[in-house]
Amino acid sequence: MEKNELGFPLEYSDLSEYYDPISGKEIHAIETKNRLIESILKKYHVSTVLDLTCGTGSQVLWLAKHGYIVTGSDLSPHLLKIAKRKALKEKVDVNLIKGDMRTIKAGTFDAVITIFNAIGHLTKSDFEKAIENIYNNLKTGGLYVFDIFNLQAMTDKAVSELAMDIEKTVNDAKIHNIQYSKIDRKSGHLTSYDQFIIQKGSEKPKTLKGEFTLQLYKAKELREMLKRNGFKTLDQCGIDGSKFSEDETLNILTVAIKE
Repeated sequence: MEKNELGFPLEYSDLSEYYDPISGKEIHAIETKNRLIESILKKYHVSTVLDLTCGTGSQVLWLAKHGYIVTGSDLSPHLLKIAKRKALKEKVDVNLIKGDMRTIKAGTFDAVITIFNAIGHLTKSDFEKAIENIYNNLKTGGLYVFDIFNLQAMTDKAVSELAMDIEKTVNDAKIHNIQYSKIDRKSGHLTSYDQFIIQKGSEKPKTLKGEFTLQLYKAKELREMLKRNGFKTLDQCGIDGSKFSEDETLNILTVAIKE
């Protein structure tokens, strides 16, 4: 997997087998998110969708099951392997390919999505490149739908509440994941620090540590970046569909149209 200037979570590579189990507590949130995305796509009569950061398939499998023609792409071959295995098991017809959202040419679609703070893994200049590339993968009038943490609402309290202390058992492995985060509001960088303690069967526990950074944005900055690259912002709301508040909405879902 290619390196990234801001880094990636260990679950994207070395610990990919634990990505879904560790995220299991968010199943309800994922379903809420998927229903909102589907309602947006339905509103704008979307048929074909490109998910440029599909991960293990949370959105692509859902959308394919609901009648959309879906292509999923991801930079991580480890996560893609899991997505392909799940698609095969669930007998879901979805095209899954390895690719970088900044450069991949996958076709021409009615909509492109990048969900779960995926754009945050890019620097601001690389996100500009990604927006330009997304434009080229869309039909005229196509949608770009994405979410990212709202810098303006990321208070000290909100940052502290992102902390995790999770214990899971996956097959014969006991996993203890501790994570905490720090924010630099001047740069908009939210850096998270992970520690994983993994014990397989009777083996000696193994400790892995990692860190990664997300680039956060204010809502206005996103609108300005989209406008510079040929998009018009149609809507911004909470990830659950709630009305957007600059100071209170922690995660912004943005819907933009290619002009």
